[in-house]
Amino acid sequence: MKNILFVCAMKKEGEQIAKKLKMKKVNSKLYKTDYDENLYESEDGSKRLLISMIGKQYTAISLTKYLCQYGEPDLVINIGYAGSTDIQIGKWVNISRAYNYEWDIPGEEKYIMSHGGSQELVLLKDERIETVECYSAESFVTYTEINEHVAFDMELHSLSLICDLKKIPLLSIKKISDNLSLNDYYDNLNKDDIFELTSSIDILSEIVDI
Repeated sequence: MKNILFVCAMKKEGEQIAKKLKMKKVNSKLYKTDYDENLYESEDGSKRLLISMIGKQYTAISLTKYLCQYGEPDLVINIGYAGSTDIQIGKWVNISRAYNYEWDIPGEEKYIMSHGGSQELVLLKDERIETVECYSAESFVTYTEINEHVAFDMELHSLSLICDLKKIPLLSIKKISDNLSLNDYYDNLNKDDIFELTSSIDILSEIVDI
């Protein structure tokens, strides 16, 4: 790939990846706010990292502004934390498809926007990394009627929708941080292991030239 764009929702996610890949901040001015410094770039310009901020709306705005300013990358890679129904905490998963958790329109299939966003994503094809589907919500999911073995995040569907419309390949790898709760999950676990994201680069480097 000649041009790769990494997207992370949070600064504490993105800074780990940027440091690992030796990227430097770009004063992009995508926002006229305190979030102006939300873009990082490799020395040769072949890789950039965008911190979109949390939520589907901010993600859609961030990626759209990025595409207008910098053009379309050859590949978008989303890295970040995700909740789940029952997946082991601290485990990496590869997302095969994203759904809009709030999408519930009469006459349309629940979670699926008919004009785009639920296409198959790029897969690692690595038996060591479990492949699961992901539902993107606008808030933390602490209860759900979904019984399947799935992940939850707050940005991927917006990335999927825009990449689908623009025909940009999208790969997503998530670190599971909780199972439908924000409490009592880390008492017997090493938080440093759970919240580190740099190991994703070692996983990705086996299939992508980064």
